[in-house]
Parts: sequence; C-alpha cells; structure tokens
Amino acid sequence: MSNRIPLTQTQCVAGAAESSVIGRLSGGERAGMPGRVRFNPLDAGFRQDPYPLYGRLRDEAPYLRTLGMLVLTRHADVQAALRERRLSVGLIPATITCGVAKLKLDGAQQIEQFIRNSIVFTDSPEHLRLRRLINQAYTPAAITQLKTIVAREVDTLVERALVVGSIDAISEIAAPLPLNVLCAWMDVPAEAREQVATHVSAIRALLDPGMLARAHYEQAIAATAQLTRFFVDHASRAAGLHDGSTLTERLFAARSDGDRLSETEVAFACIMSFVAGNETTQCLIGNTLDMLLRFPAETARLRAQPDLIDAAVEESIRYQTPLQFTKRVAPQAVEINGHGIARGEQILLCLGAANRDPRVFDSPERASLERSHGAQLGFGSGMHACLGGALARLQAEACISALVERTVSIERLTDAVRWQTHSLILRGLETLPLRLVRRTGAGVGS
Repeated sequence: MSNRIPLTQTQCVAGAAESSVIGRLSGGERAGMPGRVRFNPLDAGFRQDPYPLYGRLRDEAPYLRTLGMLVLTRHADVQAALRERRLSVGLIPATITCGVAKLKLDGAQQIEQFIRNSIVFTDSPEHLRLRRLINQAYTPAAITQLKTIVAREVDTLVERALVVGSIDAISEIAAPLPLNVLCAWMDVPAEAREQVATHVSAIRALLDPGMLARAHYEQAIAATAQLTRFFVDHASRAAGLHDGSTLTERLFAARSDGDRLSETEVAFACIMSFVAGNETTQCLIGNTLDMLLRFPAETARLRAQPDLIDAAVEESIRYQTPLQFTKRVAPQAVEINGHGIARGEQILLCLGAANRDPRVFDSPERASLERSHGAQLGFGSGMHACLGGALARLQAEACISALVERTVSIERLTDAVRWQTHSLILRGLETLPLRLVRRTGAGVGS
C-alpha cells in the first residue's frame, strides 16, 4: 500500500495549523528538550530583527517542531528541502480552500482556481507543464529586452526624487518601479495602473493565508475576478499580434508539444507575475539601500567600482532576504539529510536563516561585495526557483546604480528603521526616508 496521501485530505489540518501559528505560536520543542527555543514570528522583536533567533535555532534546535510544523533553519537542510521533489507546494492552496469553506464565502471558486493553477503552487506534472510554457515568456533574451523599459521607469522615478531631494525611497521609488515595469511589459494603460495595484495588493494577501480575515478574502475574491477579466481581454487581443513585445503576447504564443495556455491561464500567469514579483522587488530595492547605508565602506566600494552592482544586489538577497519563509508539506514520508519527515507533516523553510548560516558563509552578519553568492537561497532552489528572479535583479541593479551614480551622498533622514508588519513571509522596510544630494552634471541616463 502506498504511503502517499492526497493533499485534499490535509486541507483542514493545514488551515487549522496555519491559524494556530498566527493565533498562538509561542512555544517549540526539540526532541527531549521542550521549550528550549521559542519561535514566534509575530513577536515585535523578531519582526525588527529575526537573525539572533535564527542563530539560536540553527545551533540549538535545527529541527524544531512547533504546533504541527517542522521549522528548518540550516542552509543544508533548507536547500535539501527546496530540491526535494517529493515535497508539495500545495499547503497554501489547501489552507485557502479550508478558510473559504470555514467562512462559507460565496464566489470564491475563482481565487481557489487561481491559487491552485498558478505555477507557484502546483506540483508536477502540472508544474512542469506550466513551467515549459511560461518559461518561454521569461527567457534571458526577453528579460534583456526589458532593459529599455526598466531604464525609462528608473530615470523617471530617480530624477523626480533628485529634484525633491528628501524622499521616502519605498513609496516614491521601490514600490512604483516594479508595478510600472510590469504594467509597461503587459501594455496596461496608465489610467488602469492604480486600480491594478489595488487589486494586486488584495490578491497578494493570499500568500499569507494565516493572516486573512473575512474582509481580506472578500477583497481577494473581487480583485481576482476583476483582474482575471482584465487579462483575459488582454489575452484575446494578443491572439492577433505576433511581434511578442508584451508578456501577454509571449504567454499566448507559447507552445510545447502542441499544448498551449488557455486565455484564463494567461490571465493567471500575468496576475501571479504581479503577486509574486511586485512586493518582493520592492523589498529587494529597499533592503539593498538599507544594507549599503549600514555598511558605508561597501557603498564607497560600489561608487569606485560601479560594475560591482550585481554583487551588491546578490549580497542584499543573502544579507536581508526579501522572502523570509516558504512552506512545503510531505504527501509521503521522506528524509531530509537523514532526518525523517512524516507523511502529512508541514515544513517551514527559513530562507533568511539559511542565508546567514556560518557553516556556509564567512562572517554572515556582515555585508561584503566581494562575497561569492553561488550558495544563497533567496530566490529558492530546484524546480520551484523563482521564475522572476532575473527581472527582480535587473530592476534592483538599475535602480541602485542610478541612485549611486547620480548622487554624491545618500543619507538617512532618521535613524529609526521600521520593518513592515503586514506580511509574515516578506521582509522589507515600511519606509526609508532619505536625503539625496545630486552629483554635479548628473542627469537622465548618466
């Protein structure tokens, strides 16, 4: 008899565990050592600085079981779990299904269809099918072609900031840039962008299902319905175009062994591009600026050697990982580095902890632009590695380069650092007030 169980049997278990994590996560235990380390991601101190606790977890409780979850923090274990294809990414869809059923919500079929049929939350063979098709839109050549769009959007935002001088780098640069780039790539009219942003924010909340109240579900239901209609219409219009200049056209044109994406699947892929890439890129840009301000010697190094910008962004992904957590569930019993995982067990992979593991990175609490980055796990690893990672890097590199090259100084306007609290899985600054001093002669495109 197979020991594999379908995820549908774990839906309400997953939902209950997720709710308990949010409602009362405060204790933990390691085999034979109950209560030695307490893991509470809602704790205010943890939200401000999770890294001291990550260090304790790696050293004292690398296999922490708490409230039905196994929490992994060591790089070797997190990487092995990310690459283990027998683990499922279906926990969030299962949790949402349970939440919808529990709240008896009407009209929720589309958010369930969206979350269950998006590349981020599908297992093979459906994941491989979607990846073969969607990969054709996210090719290296396609990302390279976006450099013109990215440069134009960066110029607009950075020049506006330099004219003002004192800005909030999050709300005035980091947040609008990825939204504008994706909208431009999808040929979304300027007048529709604000509404798209509102809908994307409502849908992104689904990635933190344990934090959702009824109102959040209702907003996500309405937003998913409206954005799906919007991008299905885009897909219909793209059917008659052939130059492949927009993401919608590229998705519509993708073929693999006679298979193609339906108009609804094209719409879902467009929506997930926003949901998965928008706020993550925002966090990456803000976190990179914060890192450079924390380590002025590295900023000076970057000013002297502008070609180190890719190293700066890679180090930021490691040092202040935008996506702190990702989850898996075991449909069958497996082993991770010789440690047994029970059938049906939920696993929390702490990417931020893995990226500061001293077993892999020398002096991990210090940022260095000379570090080798082959081992960082900020955008995942294995078949579920982030499809939009290259685009996020491109935007962060262009944005930081423009700010560094066009200024003689970038200074904080306040020493207070406030990290966002609306999401458990993302780590990013809520605000970053800066004073920018323009370099003499620095202008658009310089």
